[in-house]
Amino acid sequence: MKSFIRKLIAVLAMFSVVGLNTVPLVAFAQDKPAAGAKADAKTAAPAKEEKKEEAKPAPTPNKGDTAWMLTSTALVLAMSVPALALFYGGLVRSKNMLSMLMQVFVTFSLVVVLWCVYGYSLAFTEGNAYFGGLDRLFLNGTFDSMKGEFAMAATFSKNTPLYELVFVAFQATFAAITCCLILGAVAERIKFSAVLIFMVLWFTFSYTRSRTWSGSGWARTPTPIPRWWTR
Repeated sequence: MKSFIRKLIAVLAMFSVVGLNTVPLVAFAQDKPAAGAKADAKTAAPAKEEKKEEAKPAPTPNKGDTAWMLTSTALVLAMSVPALALFYGGLVRSKNMLSMLMQVFVTFSLVVVLWCVYGYSLAFTEGNAYFGGLDRLFLNGTFDSMKGEFAMAATFSKNTPLYELVFVAFQATFAAITCCLILGAVAERIKFSAVLIFMVLWFTFSYTRSRTWSGSGWARTPTPIPRWWTR
């Protein structure tokens, strides 16, 4: 009986020793995939960050910036109609007051229409050294009515875009008031039909081209100084 107990104790001791030796091996074997998983997680983390960076939404226009631009557009509009119309109307004789008002009103409206048709495209799209392009003809590409998406225009501040339609409206008021200012030089001296013809020609071949010249056209290229000037 004693010998049987001794053998049993020896067998249990042998199993305990074998078990204690195998537990670290199993744990080490289990740690290897965990370390590999950590390495995979580390390599996958930059990929996820890159995807997050790629999936970042485009910067949206600030509501305050948009509201201020629309307010500025309304102020320039008020400078033309009725402010400029009443100012020029007060400089002419009373019988020509209505004619002067109509010239300013119609000229302003005509130029705004022409600006939306081709003026904005000629003034603010890439073309050659003398004329702009036709990428924005009839305001093409400024908005998608089917998807409800609006194109963005860049500003002088980084990551501060602006709705392009707001920029179009803002610039349209300046184009219109510039043409209306010319009316003061021809008040009571030109027919109404001649005024409209002249405004169309001047707007097309002078105003839109001057924007192109000052942006990336020949006016931006340095002109060599002639020798006779330095003598």
